[in-house]
Amino acid sequence: MMLSPKDSKCLSVPDLHSSDDVDPNVNSNVKQRNSKRKQPDCELTLAISALSVELKKSLKDLRVDMRDQFTNTNTNISDLRDEFNNLSTTSTQIQNDLKELRSQFSDTKKDIATLYTKHEELSIVVSELKSSVNFNSANITDNVKRVTEMESRINTCASETISLLECKIDRLEQHARQCNIEIGNLPEKRGENLVSILESIASIISIPLTQRDIVAIHRVPHAHTQNSRPKNIIVKFNSRLLRDNMLSAYRLSKGITSDRLGLAGTQCRIYMNEHLTLRNKELFRKTREAAKTHVFKYVWVRNATVLVKETDDSPTYAIRSEDDISKNVKSKISDKSIGNN
Repeated sequence: MMLSPKDSKCLSVPDLHSSDDVDPNVNSNVKQRNSKRKQPDCELTLAISALSVELKKSLKDLRVDMRDQFTNTNTNISDLRDEFNNLSTTSTQIQNDLKELRSQFSDTKKDIATLYTKHEELSIVVSELKSSVNFNSANITDNVKRVTEMESRINTCASETISLLECKIDRLEQHARQCNIEIGNLPEKRGENLVSILESIASIISIPLTQRDIVAIHRVPHAHTQNSRPKNIIVKFNSRLLRDNMLSAYRLSKGITSDRLGLAGTQCRIYMNEHLTLRNKELFRKTREAAKTHVFKYVWVRNATVLVKETDDSPTYAIRSEDDISKNVKSKISDKSIGNN
């Protein structure tokens, strides 16, 4: 139950059972009513007042809500109007594009008609060209055959000429090395004295040798970089006779080892041969491999010519090309096999 405000003109006491709450400022001459005042009228007024406040608040909220809704509606209408304007602009642009496409399509049709006419003209020209090509095809075929034959002859002649020139160059290079020897598998060390080492070799094989007999001496790199053996030594003497005597004495000595020269390290055999060109070295290597496979006893070089001998009593064969290897080494085994069968 709601109580009346203190400032209200209604001076009735809500709690009628209490006599202590009587306002002392009230005139005591005023006759106090003993009967109760009708309370429902005051409560109804208060309820109506509260309801009025709530209604005003609700109306205010409703007014704000409606104002917001109207604002949103106006905004949406404005957006729709803008979109409509954009659509209208787009539609106008599309219509213009369609007009332009129609114009282009019309021009394209004209171009196609022109191209069709030109195509027919070109077809006639192509037919004529085909006839000319077919006419010239036979002549071209004959010419190709002639050119092929000429190329074959030229290549054959060129190959033979190149081989001949290579052989001549190789012979000239080999002739320039006629006073040289090549020493292989000799251990190398920093600061070595090759002249002193060569003099020691000459002393071991009993060949008199002085520094004036040596024109040049130096090591050369291997043809194949993967080779891990010591670099070979090339010695150029002042005469071929001295070179031949040196090689003969070496062959008679049955080989020299590094320990006889006073070289430190693992003992190894030292080889001495004529200074061959790369072509002759390769031929010598292939001959040794073939001789080892086909059990030939001797393979050596004399005067830059590779020689082979199967046994002590067999004839000596000169190997000047790979064909000679097949002819004089490999074919011997085949002949033996045929004879045994």
